[in-house]
Amino acid sequence: MVALRVDEGKLGPFGLVLSGEASGYVDALQKIVGPRWIQTFPARSDGEVLQLVRSGVPDAVVLDEEGMGVEALKLLRMIRRLNESTLVVLLAGRANRRWLEEALRLAAFSVVVKPLRLEELLVQVHRMMVRLDAIIRHRR
Repeated sequence: MVALRVDEGKLGPFGLVLSGEASGYVDALQKIVGPRWIQTFPARSDGEVLQLVRSGVPDAVVLDEEGMGVEALKLLRMIRRLNESTLVVLLAGRANRRWLEEALRLAAFSVVVKPLRLEELLVQVHRMMVRLDAIIRHRR
């Protein structure tokens, strides 16, 4: 698996924005995955998430509406307007059928029901890296 991304011909580590509950795992991800393969960006507000996505830094976002000024699906819509290809994992305290259908319609990469465990976060990060690798290989 190639966990590096290609942006305008430059190689770099997988960029991951972590918000809410997921931001507590920044140090663990850095140690387990390693700085060569992943660069993490904790975001404490919806404005920070959107600013990072707008800058083109992240390949993926783990989005928890906890601490955000807006609901997760609304924030996902905003992310989609800025970048359709950013992979987004939603952390959900609740997940009824209508909410899940809307998440799928907005092309959420996956939905994880809280509380978030490190093992589940690692599985999601691995899946996103594999997906990004497939996209990069397909472009070549």
